[in-house]
Amino acid sequence: MFCAKGRGRRRRGFTLIEIVITMVVISLMAVMAMPRGFFSFESPMRALQRTVMELSDVALDGVSVRMRLDLVDRAETGSIVVEALSKVPDRYDSTRYTLEWTPLTIRYPLEGDRWLLDPPIIYFFRDGTCTPARILRADRDSRISEGESALLTVTGYLFEETDGKS
Repeated sequence: MFCAKGRGRRRRGFTLIEIVITMVVISLMAVMAMPRGFFSFESPMRALQRTVMELSDVALDGVSVRMRLDLVDRAETGSIVVEALSKVPDRYDSTRYTLEWTPLTIRYPLEGDRWLLDPPIIYFFRDGTCTPARILRADRDSRISEGESALLTVTGYLFEETDGKS
């Protein structure tokens, strides 16, 4: 704001140009501050691949890990839960420990509840291998036949299945 020469009174408020310049500066700062991946979309199969790689690395570090299907309301599909075998104090004898599967927090968890595992539990072993499995992601209407699927090999590699359609 500025005041006119020769007059003793000051104007109240901002001019339109001051407001526009302020909005432009704030917009530029907001665009620069946004993370690069804010507008990106990761496919479910790519997310699955990242999760499998992370679980294989955790297993190579000596932790017994598994992916388990948690069914939702008696449906064929559900969400995937990642668990680690942990030593916990025995409920009945405080001097002893038992092994239990406890939830494991990972960097790349699988989102959604439209997954199907065959078999329903996949184990990752210390030598880098895992239980071979077929992993499916149902479409939005929970139709498994229309969704994406992948094969997980014993060595931990993930291959996307294709149906031959172009």
